[in-house]
This record gives sequence, C-alpha cells and structure tokens, in this order.
Amino acid sequence: MTEIYFFYGTLCHEPLLAAVLGARKALAPARLDHHEVRHALDVDGTDLGYPLLVEGPAGAEGGLAEISADEAELLDWYEIGYRKERRQVTAADGTVHAAWVYIPDTARWGIGDLWSLEAWAAEKGALATLAVAEVIALRGQVPMEQALARYPMIRVRAASRLRAEQDARPATLRRAPAPGDIEIESLRTPYAKFFAVEDYRLRHRRFNGGMTAPLDRAAFVSGDATVVLPYDPVRDQVLLVEQFRTGPLARGDVNPWSLEAVAGRVDAGETPEEAARREAGEEAGLTLGRLIAAPSHYPSPGAKSEYLYCFIGLCDLPETAPGLGGLEAEGEDIRSHRVSFAQLMALIESGEVENGPLIVLALWLERMRDPLRADALGA
Repeated sequence: MTEIYFFYGTLCHEPLLAAVLGARKALAPARLDHHEVRHALDVDGTDLGYPLLVEGPAGAEGGLAEISADEAELLDWYEIGYRKERRQVTAADGTVHAAWVYIPDTARWGIGDLWSLEAWAAEKGALATLAVAEVIALRGQVPMEQALARYPMIRVRAASRLRAEQDARPATLRRAPAPGDIEIESLRTPYAKFFAVEDYRLRHRRFNGGMTAPLDRAAFVSGDATVVLPYDPVRDQVLLVEQFRTGPLARGDVNPWSLEAVAGRVDAGETPEEAARREAGEEAGLTLGRLIAAPSHYPSPGAKSEYLYCFIGLCDLPETAPGLGGLEAEGEDIRSHRVSFAQLMALIESGEVENGPLIVLALWLERMRDPLRADALGA
C-alpha cells in the first residue's frame, strides 16, 4: 500500500531523496498554494542553507510521489522534529491531491529570502547527498538525535569524500583499481560522536588476481585537515604551537604536551588553503602571505581516514614573547613558540619534536629554504 507525499526543498533533489529512500524515486511536479519555501536563519541571522516551508503568497513548488510504508518509516526517521500533515496539493495537470507534507516548527528559526532548489543543488547538492547517505546509514545504530548532533562532522566528512573523488592521485607504480576490486559485505558504525569508528567486512583483489577471504577491518573516521608551518624567511624563524594531546596520553607517554605546526580540520564549504589561513589566525594570531604546497598525505592509512593538506606559510614573525591562542569554546589551550630554523632541526634530532606532519614540513622547508631566503632578502 502506498500514500501520496509532497516534497519541497532539498528532498526535491532526486539524488538526495534516493539517499534517504535507498532507491531512485521520480517526482511529479506539483504546487502547494498559500505557502513559500524560504531560507532558514540562525538566531544571529546567519543563513543556515536549508529551506523552511512557511505560509506566504509565492506558492511552494515541489513534487509528488507514491511512498510505501517502509519508505515512510525512513522519511519519518529522517524528518524527526517535523510534524506530518495532509495538505491539498495541485499537480501540474491541475488535479488536486491530499498529500502528506512534513511541516517544520518555524518558531525555531528565522525566516530569510525565497529559497531556490537550482541554486542550492549547484552549490551544495553533491555534498548534502553524501552527508544524508551517511546519516541514513546510522539508522538502527544510533538514535536520530545523536546522528543529528554529529551532522556538522558528517558534512566535513562528506566534503573530504568529494575532494578525494576529485583529486585523484597518480597510479604509476601502485595498483590502479578497477570495478570489482573491492567488495564491501557490511559496514557498521559502533561509535559516532565528534569522530566515528567504522567497522568493515570486506574482500579486495589480491596481487595474484584472486580475491581475499572476508576481512574484518576498522577505520577511525575524521575529516580532512590542514597543516601549515609559518616561516619568516627574513628572520629564518618558524612558529611552532604547543598543546596537550590525548593520543600520547592514551599511549602512556609521560609528557602528552606536543610541539606541532598549526593545524585544524577543513570545514565543509572551505578550501584547505582557506582553512590554513583561518587556523593560523585562531591558533597564533598570524596573517599568512604566500602558501607553498608541501606533500599532502595520510598520516596513518592502516587505521585512519584523515588526510592532511600541508603548506609552508610565509609570514612576518616579529620578535615578541610566546603567545597564547586557540578557541576556548573548543577547549583549545595553545602556546606558540618562535624558534630559528636551526633550533627546529635540533628539536627534531633530539626527539623533542615527534609530530609527523611537522617533521614532514621541516624537511620540505629544508629543501626550499635557501631560495626562499634569497628571494626575501633580495626584495
């Protein structure tokens, strides 16, 4: 048995609707009179990017579809916090249908300008579809409220997946994968908060051409991050940051305070370069000049999804005392150190610097340092 539903807003983007339902669903054009689709605003007036259905004269354009009981259960889970009501909806051929519509509690948001599906799909449709697919995959594993609480990190993860798809790396020596080389039999998410753990059962192509037996593998899931080493070529100094780290603590290290380069996650909607500049401001109060790309890499591909975009950031490092920085709202407590390049290399040699991305950046700077200094001193 099926019932008619009217969709407006992001669920009119058929790839996203398919991510919710698990299959493509064609929509018949329709209109809900005396209503409008407008941008949702945060309490401070910030555009949240998603739509609200409100009363208004413009009319709400959308689509009709026949939905089964199983599909309705998926939609109800996805649309938690919305109430479902029957409304009279007019199809493109002029026929009127009593259709189920998900109605938001508009008192929770401010109401912005009219919302455009085409503009939203062009800018955010691909990212939103990946994010929704991950939310739906959590159904039956975590409560919807927990999935929604993780949604900002899910969007970061979705943006990371888009970059991974678009930034294909060479395969001149390593295997170039072909369809069927990886078979995922099951995927569970036993832990999903700020970070997540994904538990895979999979098979993959062996180098001899056959397939492996089923393998149990787990991955610690986080989004892409940016790492930048601020460097003043005139003074030949770098800026390091120091902060408490849980990883060394969990290992049993007697000193869990770590010397590092400036780093942070790449938020959805920003580039790795923009994230590098933002993090330099937040952690050390620095404004970076030219960014020089260094080797990007997976720091621990056997267990982590994290991918690091690395840069040398040219800047002016005045002779001032070490500063304190970080975002208090995120529990950050960061101290910065301005040290000479020679001192940085001595710290690596002594073992006091043991942060992998910082060591990569120091070695990359070592090979570029002479021409950078020559350019800066010449100027």
